[in-house]
Amino acid sequence: MNRLDRDRTDPPAHVQDPNFTRSATPPVEEPLSPTEARQGSRGIPVFMVLVAGLILAMVAWGAAEWYGQSTEPPAEQTATPPAGDTTPANPNAPPPSNP
Repeated sequence: MNRLDRDRTDPPAHVQDPNFTRSATPPVEEPLSPTEARQGSRGIPVFMVLVAGLILAMVAWGAAEWYGQSTEPPAEQTATPPAGDTTPANPNAPPPSNP
């Protein structure tokens, strides 16, 4: 006999236990006051969590800014003219015809 067949043939728990009693009506729950029904307290603990979160966000932002500044490529550099004389020998001469 497998487990399912055995479970179908066993009588329910209230029949097996002679001391089992079942109430006809479910127990009535008393309503809670608004203070008791609140899930968490307000005040200093909540404020401290908010302040700690803001401080951590600022630290993370600062770290990201610092990292971004350190990995940024250098600003564009202008080319320096080559060393030596760069003025033409004859400033009134026409440009050469062959480029």
